[in-house]
Amino acid sequence: MRKTGLLALLLLVIVSFGVAGGCNNNSGNGGDGGVGEPAPGPIEPQYDIELAIELMELSLVAYNQRTQCINGGMGAITVPSPYTLEEVIYRSVITGSPCLDDDTVIPFAFIATLDDNIYVVFRGTETFSDEISDIAAFQIPYNFVPNGGKVSLGFLSAYQGDNTNPVQSAILSKLDELTMTGNYSNLYITGHSLGGAVAFLAFPDFSQNVGMIDSVTMYNFAGPAVGDSQFVSTYEATESLNRASFRIVNTNDLVPMLPPLGLNCDNFSYFHVDGEEKIFFGTVLPALPDFAGDSCDLVTIAAQLVVYGLINKDAIGENHSHCTYFSTLCSMGSSPSTCSQRAIGCTP
Repeated sequence: MRKTGLLALLLLVIVSFGVAGGCNNNSGNGGDGGVGEPAPGPIEPQYDIELAIELMELSLVAYNQRTQCINGGMGAITVPSPYTLEEVIYRSVITGSPCLDDDTVIPFAFIATLDDNIYVVFRGTETFSDEISDIAAFQIPYNFVPNGGKVSLGFLSAYQGDNTNPVQSAILSKLDELTMTGNYSNLYITGHSLGGAVAFLAFPDFSQNVGMIDSVTMYNFAGPAVGDSQFVSTYEATESLNRASFRIVNTNDLVPMLPPLGLNCDNFSYFHVDGEEKIFFGTVLPALPDFAGDSCDLVTIAAQLVVYGLINKDAIGENHSHCTYFSTLCSMGSSPSTCSQRAIGCTP
């Protein structure tokens, strides 16, 4: 795992609290089912391991695009064949390595197409700006859909972007342009780590606000929790036969356990959405401390996380590696040997 990503993970563990002080159940009319028998319910969308591999591979591409832009400039950014790159979305750089030909930005997301599919892919933590997004966990309203609840300030800021480099509005503008052609039926959203957190925020927004698209599917890798119970309720109410969401989690990965879940603190109450699919690799970590008895004393919680993070820092990084997420998924797919050769930007 890259040093920057590991630093961000440690910051997430150490100070994530310091900055603060299902499916629709329409029965339909299909068949009478016999007297007294309930009508069959809707068939829930099924997790697809081959699709998971494809979307995790595109998440690796998002990481690699940063390297391409640093070394070769904006014109060097690519996606692998047979995808077509439609748009690169940039994020302002606070400090660190920018694109070779623009010292103010770095790629944060991209939009690609293939056949009748559109892909929106968010990059995970690599820069100081990303690290700030990871640790700014105080919650503010999510207003892209009605009754959106509250979500992480840092993740929402990353999703919105800024006036100079907007993210959400730039993506929606391009999606409107693409879908208006009538050539696309399916929209896929994905990302790893910070990219996964932002993908959570994009799913209800795109599901409700992108027109002329048949299906919206989100596969999320190693994403932390992003919102409160109201956000989760609205998110899950968005899910249906053609609005599907899955989150792929290494059971030994600390990041999907953060911020600590289920606390009932003002502007600091995190829960996960449904759709968890478990994978297994790495080192088993000790259980997190029980924060429920800390009475929302965020200083005490942060102190416990400091100790936990310092003791387990090596395993935390290994268990969160985007390259190992990909290789583990490859081992579960139909062609493990050829799949693993597509690990873009990963050391064999």
